[in-house]
Amino acid sequence: MGLNQETPTTNAVYVSISEGKLRVRYKEPNASTTTRTTKDGNVVYEWVADSISGIVRSISTADSDFGKQWRIVIEDDQRYVVTMKYTSSYAKTIILALCNPAFDGTVPVKIVPYSFSPDDNPKKTIIGATVYQNGNKLERPYCTSMRPDPAKTQLPDLEVMMVNGQTMYDSTKQLAFVEAELAAKVTPKLTAGHTEAPSMPTTTTTVPVVDNDDDGSLPF
Repeated sequence: MGLNQETPTTNAVYVSISEGKLRVRYKEPNASTTTRTTKDGNVVYEWVADSISGIVRSISTADSDFGKQWRIVIEDDQRYVVTMKYTSSYAKTIILALCNPAFDGTVPVKIVPYSFSPDDNPKKTIIGATVYQNGNKLERPYCTSMRPDPAKTQLPDLEVMMVNGQTMYDSTKQLAFVEAELAAKVTPKLTAGHTEAPSMPTTTTTVPVVDNDDDGSLPF
């Protein structure tokens, strides 16, 4: 059920995704947490999970101290808010999977993030998430120009540009497409009936946070 956390039900549990794992960050260490040093050099205390299950209540964007982010509210034994950067490949792959016509907003889903390097290109990191419902994988009904599929809708390409001599990828058009697909194919199915982000609690043992481990990765 959910993340099997023992956090009080009066507050939402804030969940981030980093290095292919779901992470609940705490202000102080406890018997359930592990200690990790982030890429920014900060020492954090986290409860780590491989997956999260529950009914998707809402998906929204919000501005925060961490910049624009996605917030996916999932309810099972309590309320979880999965927070991800707006450009996150984790978020894109989750949303695009939920765009599958088979998705039922009244039935729990299981979200399993991943992060790995292909054997033929160990310097590249593939980041995203797989979504299951009723034991079946919700395939993303989309393809790319590099991997065309006549049975799927093609995603807008990332725009390649040079910035200070470095190759950068602009996902503005792709993210606008994702938002439009979400509004048309997912939001109407959600049982919450709205997509507003929940307000931040004034007191909580968990910490709202967005990890910064998927810059430059490709969703699939």
